[in-house]
Amino acid sequence: MVYKRYGLEENSDGTWHVIDYHEGRTAEMHGTILNRLPHDVATDLMIILNAEEKRRAEAGHQHPKTHLMASGRYSRRKNLDNYWAVVDAVTGQAVVIDGVVMDMLTEEDAEELVERLNLKDEEGKPFSRP
Repeated sequence: MVYKRYGLEENSDGTWHVIDYHEGRTAEMHGTILNRLPHDVATDLMIILNAEEKRRAEAGHQHPKTHLMASGRYSRRKNLDNYWAVVDAVTGQAVVIDGVVMDMLTEEDAEELVERLNLKDEEGKPFSRP
């Protein structure tokens, strides 16, 4: 049996959402949460996401040095309420700076923080506030 990362679940109102089994929550595509969709749309999106996942997995096997080209340790993720979180790609958790979770940021602030954190990480220096 072929393992698939994405599947479908029906909502109580008869609409559907695409579930990401790795994350254990509703999937996102380009910052959009894939929820409350007609069945045919949800099915098409699930097929696309599983095909992309398969392509990425196969590309990893074809190019053994791909892991050497890291894009950056930190990235941003959109929250449900249109705010952004800065996350650590290693742990998948929101970044904590001086005891404050970086999860209620504007898009611009999150982008800037990601750039600064990745630059400091590449330089091997700890993050410091401006």
